[in-house]
Amino acid sequence: MDNFSLIESDFVFPQRLTLFEQVSKTLAEMICHGKWAPGEMLPNEIELAHSFNVSQGTMRRALNLLVDKGALIRRQGKGTFVAEMRANEAHFQKRYIKLVPDDPEKDECVPTATKLLFFDRVVAPLEIQTILKQTSEDLVVHTARALMASSGLVTFDEIWARGKEFEKLTQENLLNHKEKLLYSFYQTELGVSIGRCEETIKAALLPPNLCYMFSMPSPTPVIEIRRIAYTVNDEPVEYHRQLCITDKYHYAPMPEA
Repeated sequence: MDNFSLIESDFVFPQRLTLFEQVSKTLAEMICHGKWAPGEMLPNEIELAHSFNVSQGTMRRALNLLVDKGALIRRQGKGTFVAEMRANEAHFQKRYIKLVPDDPEKDECVPTATKLLFFDRVVAPLEIQTILKQTSEDLVVHTARALMASSGLVTFDEIWARGKEFEKLTQENLLNHKEKLLYSFYQTELGVSIGRCEETIKAALLPPNLCYMFSMPSPTPVIEIRRIAYTVNDEPVEYHRQLCITDKYHYAPMPEA
């Protein structure tokens, strides 16, 4: 197997990282750049170690780091594969979807439709630019959607996403994708693999204009979730603000393991 161009003699790893972290970071970047597709098997540890000019033990630790982050999965007797959300949506739903009905047996609580409220490419406010590492010259996707059940609004989602990574995102594919999980759609259709998220959660009130839009009393209490999504190579690519109705639902964090 040919050596990767990233490890030629003129490439210098960041000095603040240990060797296996440096290798892990480079592997993550290669996954993000499409070297291996979701669901594709990586070369074995010996081949990778030779290509990176590191020991097999160092390569194993680098791969373990990506397995722990959910970017790779190991299959007994088969090998190491790029994690494919679509093939294991139930697991990733537990990891990323934490709003659940108080009574899941009630049909009125089951989300049945998504309404796209707006979709645009704009220059983000300064706060969002800072979060997503963008400048005043960069266009980002700004969109909002409402998840509905027969009982009414379930969540209002406002999304800011980096324009370069989300160049293929359109109103049509955002509204009509078949994946149950938004991040699975990102990976399958847009080539953007989310590796981790940072969340803040607080009590809030649904803004009056949304109360009016969805025929809800004002004020209506909500759970506000603010989430920054990072790719497997740790680039912040999406800022997500979600307002969750609480009269029939509750927040139930799940372990990531």
